[in-house]
Amino acid sequence: SYYIIEIENINKNDVTKKISKKLSVYKKNTNSEKGYLLKLSADTRNIIVSKDAKGQVSSYKMIVDVNLEVLSNNSTLPISVIKLTKDFIYQDQKNKFEQKQYKKDILENLIDKISQEIVIKLQSL
Repeated sequence: SYYIIEIENINKNDVTKKISKKLSVYKKNTNSEKGYLLKLSADTRNIIVSKDAKGQVSSYKMIVDVNLEVLSNNSTLPISVIKLTKDFIYQDQKNKFEQKQYKKDILENLIDKISQEIVIKLQSL
C-alpha cells in the first residue's frame, strides 16, 4: 500500500488537473511506508481519421497522452516513469452542441481509465 505526498502538475491544462484531482484521494497517509511524489503532465489531441466522399470529416480520434514521474519522498531521481496513451475514435455529428458534449464525455472516460491505470501501476511499485 502507498500514499501520495504531493502531485506536481507540470503543465497546467484541464486534463492534467482532472487526473491530478482523481489521484488526490490517495493523498491521505494511511500508515503506509511508501510515499510518492508525482510529477504529472498530460495532453489531449484530436485528429481526423476519415472523410466522406465529399471530403467532409466523418470521424476523429481523441488521444490523451500522460507522462508521470514517480519519486520517493527522499529522492530527486524518479524511481519510475509511467507513460500512458489512451484513444477513442468517434463519429462526426451534425449537431455541434451534442458533439461538444460527446467529446467531454469521451475525455472524462479516458481520464477515468488513465487514472485507474496509474493507481494500479503505483500499487505495483
